[in-house]
Amino acid sequence: MSMVMCIGVLCTAAVQITAGIGTKAGYPLADTWVLELQKFLGLAHFEQRATPHVSSNQSTRLSRRLVGTTDPQVLRPIIPGITLPTGHLWHYLLALAVCAIIHELGHAFAAGRARVPLRKLGVFVMGIYPGAFVELCKTKLDQASVSNRLHIVCAGVWHNAVTAFLIFAFVRSGGLSAVFSHTGWTRVTDGVVVTDVALNSPLYNRIPLLSTVYRIDDVYLQLSNYSNTWNTSDDRFGATSIARWTHVLTATTNRDTNTAGYCASTMENMDDGLCCEMSPEFPLGESPDSEIFCFERFASSASHELAKRSPMCFDLRSVLERNDAASRCQSDHDCVQPNQRSHSYAGRQTSKVCVLPRSPFASSRVVRLYYRLPNSQTEHMLVYAGSPTALWLDVQVSSLLPRYSWLPHTLPSWIETLLQYILSFSLAFCLLNALPAYYLDGDLAFKLLITAVEQRRARVSGATKCNILASAESKPLYKKELGDSRGTAETVELSQGGQMVYTVVTALTTALLGWCIVGSVLLLAL
Repeated sequence: MSMVMCIGVLCTAAVQITAGIGTKAGYPLADTWVLELQKFLGLAHFEQRATPHVSSNQSTRLSRRLVGTTDPQVLRPIIPGITLPTGHLWHYLLALAVCAIIHELGHAFAAGRARVPLRKLGVFVMGIYPGAFVELCKTKLDQASVSNRLHIVCAGVWHNAVTAFLIFAFVRSGGLSAVFSHTGWTRVTDGVVVTDVALNSPLYNRIPLLSTVYRIDDVYLQLSNYSNTWNTSDDRFGATSIARWTHVLTATTNRDTNTAGYCASTMENMDDGLCCEMSPEFPLGESPDSEIFCFERFASSASHELAKRSPMCFDLRSVLERNDAASRCQSDHDCVQPNQRSHSYAGRQTSKVCVLPRSPFASSRVVRLYYRLPNSQTEHMLVYAGSPTALWLDVQVSSLLPRYSWLPHTLPSWIETLLQYILSFSLAFCLLNALPAYYLDGDLAFKLLITAVEQRRARVSGATKCNILASAESKPLYKKELGDSRGTAETVELSQGGQMVYTVVTALTTALLGWCIVGSVLLLAL
């Protein structure tokens, strides 16, 4: 059953990658035939825009990392500096080593239970990638039953699955938070604490460390009685501060996190002809003046036809700093004071309009961060224009604050990130090694499974002679890199039908996996 599920996941990934490449290459029939393939595979509800999963635990960011707001891929290549933040390299390598060791220990423990002696157990480094290996006694392994050998092969995947479950249960149940709470950290109840900011981030030295971010745009990070006419603290963004931080920063447009627009005068329009020239290459516009930004009409109704007409350019900070109730609006009518009418200024007809920063591309948008300085109730606002995903990755936050100055304030965040990588890699080990593809555990497991089925059929049919011979080659189990396991490779003489099933399924799965690897890299390059 697990093999079938993993093949289904692999097919999903292949469809997503194919659709992405077809779309980026401008192939006109790509969407049509990919949609038909999705229907054939039961994936008709596949969405091109991913909705990020938000964890409900108060102290974890397990859902934060490696979640692409515009990339729906199930399988993504991990390339340091491209798909992996360089600051996470140590987390990546340590988590990879832990998962590889756990996987190989699973093989070793299962072999010991089957009374197959262990000859070698060790770790190695190939380039910068760590790995592990085990070597079992060939003679005793040959004498083991098919079921015992199947248990030995599948034990690595089983141990990775148990590891992922334990980490998920430990974090989600509040165990990690409880450990920190009893060892010198205290919980922040009104937002999230900034523990680190990347050196290359535009927010570096702009937001002090240990500041408490309590609000993003019109969304408060704490479920409370903060809600008023223009601000929201409802639970549609998550039940905890960390979950709400994640959800808000992975929102698609400014309309998702702003419940109202801003009143501005058309007299303030500073359109230079380039401000609203937005494209995937210039998602923030092509104006050389970084102080002005493109705004569109705020339309609270479902129809945004009004918002699409006549975009205007205003001083970004000047407009967004108007946060009082009188400056927020749902329509142009809300911006008009009683007995106030439009008038002419310098020969131009002026009026009040209700606007919002324009964000046609999810890769970049305007974000307002509201924060308090450490040990202070003074409130500050910071305007960020750029990639929300970069902000999400560059600014490390936690819901835990050290009680003592000598405690490292980044430790909870560091451990949370490491656990996230161990969880992700454990699931990746399970997925890849459960696939019946060449050089993976699933290859041998599938062959042994067919052998067991044929043996059972032979016994049930009352056959007096079984033509199934199983003998193990003298190749040790070892790891080269993520998911690569060439364990106890057996040469099994199957029946003609069994051999055909094994060859076809294994070849197709290997080809599909190869396409996912090559296609995902190609998708990044396009």
